[in-house]
Amino acid sequence: PKGPSVFFAPRNPTGWKESLQGHCQLKIPDEKFQFLYDTALRTLVLHSPGEVYPGPYTYRRFWFRDAAFILNALLCAGLTQRVQRALEHFPARQTSGGYFLSQEGEWDSNGEALWIMRRFCEMTHVPPGPQWLRAVDRGALWISRKRLAHQPPSAHAGLLPPGFSAEHFGPNDYYYWDDFWGIAGLAAAGQLERNYGNQDRARHHERSAEDLLTCVKHSLFYAQMRLDASAMPTAPYRRLDTSSIGSLIAGYPLQIFDGDDPRILETLNYLLDNHLVKGGFFHDMTHSGINPYLTLHLAQALLRAGDARYLKLMKAVGDLASPTGQWPEAIHPRTGGGCMGDGQHVWAAAEWALMVRNCFVREEERARRLILCSGVPADWLYREGEISFGPAPTLYGPIEVLVRSHKDRITVSWVPRWWGAKPSLELHLPGYPIVKVPEGQNEVCFNESRDLCASS
Repeated sequence: PKGPSVFFAPRNPTGWKESLQGHCQLKIPDEKFQFLYDTALRTLVLHSPGEVYPGPYTYRRFWFRDAAFILNALLCAGLTQRVQRALEHFPARQTSGGYFLSQEGEWDSNGEALWIMRRFCEMTHVPPGPQWLRAVDRGALWISRKRLAHQPPSAHAGLLPPGFSAEHFGPNDYYYWDDFWGIAGLAAAGQLERNYGNQDRARHHERSAEDLLTCVKHSLFYAQMRLDASAMPTAPYRRLDTSSIGSLIAGYPLQIFDGDDPRILETLNYLLDNHLVKGGFFHDMTHSGINPYLTLHLAQALLRAGDARYLKLMKAVGDLASPTGQWPEAIHPRTGGGCMGDGQHVWAAAEWALMVRNCFVREEERARRLILCSGVPADWLYREGEISFGPAPTLYGPIEVLVRSHKDRITVSWVPRWWGAKPSLELHLPGYPIVKVPEGQNEVCFNESRDLCASS
């Protein structure tokens, strides 16, 4: 129609202050890392108006896979209302057979949906409602029914069937990525049912998780014999290639294997020795570029293993960011511009926020341990002053961490608000002795010789 255009302002405009209310704040002397963290949170907010999206343009659609990582980042950043709002949409996306469907042929989605639903309930101390619990039970049963037969024996017996999985691994195959998510989803369903008092259902799902894990371990043994290496391929019959990075989810974020498990460490070393370009992980399958969030997956696995190489990867990803603090899904190694996906990739922003969070506070779930400051770089401690992070939600309750640097000492303190039973606390400040913190102590001090102060 002719005439001047009319702009209709929203009835209840929301500013950044309101949108970020209660978020986990970061205060560090590294201006670039600070800027990228603050920008990442804003990117997460902009792409979670109801459901969550991994990009503003061609990726403005829903995937359970991206949603699991993005919602985990929002959850760890304290933006829990946005997470709950998004999770409320999950049951409506479930088919009558229990399949959490965003795209056909992706067998990882059920595990991802159940895992993030459990994370939300545990990190907010909110039990699942009846609708959620029905969806959880049906979703777990779908994983169990979808698995292949145990007989005849083979390297894929008992696994999930071939699919294109996370789409950047290659053609349809028996991807371990799907199986690890299936294990995590079944375990999550068991825990949610147990917390709700449904002991029989809990035991059923937990036994299913254990059985699938046993089948995966058998399959990995076959692969180890074939390849003569403990490094994990992406599927039982594949060679080692860049897609092996998908198998690292057994360490990060799912913690199915320990951080120092030889299968994790050998896979890490293979990828670091063969597939880094300009300090970042170059994925030559589908993406054909340097992938920021997969580089950070490597960094997260290294951090959990206590390997200082995590910081080089973090810095490489920081250097690859655009002037506006964004990353595309994959970066052209020559131009430095995007070569895959939207130029503002939300999974990448989510991984940056999660990486920073885990540098200050991260869980070791099976041991019920909370690790503090394991990724705080030494150069942040050289100048006098304070760095802080929090309040940071954890599985055991929120915690705020404060590090004070003085001429002759460094003091680390924290303010926890536990839900119930306290976790064991360990301080892993790089370059300093590991401290197992006695119950009730909320501060540790190191002197200029890097020894514990007398008061600690």
